[in-house]
Amino acid sequence: MIFRGLKTQLTVNLAFFLLIAILLTDFVVIRIVEEKLLQERIQQSRQILTEIGNDFFEKQFAGNINEASANVRLKSVPPWIAFGLFSTRAGTGTRFGEMPPEMIPAVEQANKKNFYSNGKQQFFLGDTWGVFWKQNKYMVISEPFLASEPKGAATLVVRLDDIYVNLRQSQKIIFFYCLANLFFLLFIGMLRMSRIVIRPIHRFIRLTEDLRSTDQFPAYPGKRNTEFGQLSNAIHRMARRIEEDKERIENSLHSLEKVHADLKNTQQEMIRAEKLASIGRLSAGIAHEIGNPIGVVLGYLGLLKRQPAFKENPSGEEYIERAESEINRINTIIRQLLDFSRSSTSEKQIVFLHALIKDVRQMFCHQPLMAKVALGLELSAENDKVYADYQQLRQVLINLLINAIDSISASNNSESGEIRLQTRYIPESDENAVNHAPAIEVTVTDNGTGIAREDIDNIFDPFYTTKEPGKGTGLGLSVSYMIIEQFGGAIKVNSEVNHGTALSIYLQMVT
Repeated sequence: MIFRGLKTQLTVNLAFFLLIAILLTDFVVIRIVEEKLLQERIQQSRQILTEIGNDFFEKQFAGNINEASANVRLKSVPPWIAFGLFSTRAGTGTRFGEMPPEMIPAVEQANKKNFYSNGKQQFFLGDTWGVFWKQNKYMVISEPFLASEPKGAATLVVRLDDIYVNLRQSQKIIFFYCLANLFFLLFIGMLRMSRIVIRPIHRFIRLTEDLRSTDQFPAYPGKRNTEFGQLSNAIHRMARRIEEDKERIENSLHSLEKVHADLKNTQQEMIRAEKLASIGRLSAGIAHEIGNPIGVVLGYLGLLKRQPAFKENPSGEEYIERAESEINRINTIIRQLLDFSRSSTSEKQIVFLHALIKDVRQMFCHQPLMAKVALGLELSAENDKVYADYQQLRQVLINLLINAIDSISASNNSESGEIRLQTRYIPESDENAVNHAPAIEVTVTDNGTGIAREDIDNIFDPFYTTKEPGKGTGLGLSVSYMIIEQFGGAIKVNSEVNHGTALSIYLQMVT
């Protein structure tokens, strides 16, 4: 963690850039010194070449020079003069020094060119290690003499490696000096960085750690016109906005709590309404069953009234009449209850089943329940017109699709579920024809868990469900069954455990 701190990163980066700057400075200085030394070496070499050449050729053409006097003159040549060649056009001359034999022909060739040119020549030979990379080891300087009538030429080969040796020795001193400068500048720079950047950041950290939810962010104690002053103002504004947002969130939380309480009350009301609906359905069934024995009782009372014994007994006849009156009252109440429990008349119309199926499929395609379920259509019926209530028939298809999806989710095919919606023409001669007329079959097929044989006979009963508690009410298929029956159709099921279920609806076709 220590190497990830801002101070460490600043130190490393500052050291890196200082090192690059110092190395570049060292490189530039060395190159400037190297160039200056080379120019001095060239200037000194030309001066020596001129002095020795003038002396040599004056005595040569005067005829009073001999080898001994020439050697005496050449003793004053500096040690960095590696080789010298002085010659006349007539072929007389002298040479001195040593150099690699393979380079001597190039020197001789340069010397001969001076007989035919008044210009000076300068070029380099050989390689040696410089300061940073390889450099030329020798420099060749060649000039003609007696320019009005070129009859002589002089050439010197100058060593350069001693310059690079001296520069490399100096480079070591410069290197240690650069290191010392690096550490010194780094120390000074980090002191300044710590004062300008690190300390204000630590001050901000302490201020924010001491900040409480109800506190105002304290003002920055430094200069207000700096970036840290601007940052302090920005944090102060942000803290104010956070406080305002906190108040809004608290208000929203109170509103959500109220909404949650209202939802719980609504949920309780819905549960009570569902209980009342269940009681109403049960009451209607009980009322229907009670109505039959009441009719029987009224019949027996009528027979009793016709008995001679009761005709002679006014009190007994009165009692029978009162009993009939009360029983008729009970019968009236039961009939009213039955009438109240009956569904209202639906608004039937011509419905195009294929359009309805496509509409339901489009609605389910965007549902999360269908994320891993493929819903296919096979609409092969040529005539898809039926006489029914559009919304109720739509609700039937939705109930069947939801049951199919739940069955797939509970099966081993939950990752590769398949549901098919199919339509098929049923001729009037088929056993599934409705009212001995042509019909259309709508089948919803899934590859879910299937239905056990012992459960198939009960699936259309109200409140019967094989789902886990809380995942179904057992009313979907029951309601669907009643709706299809109202339309004069039929609904059938074909299922096998672990292989899926096919629920088919049969409705009379409108021709």
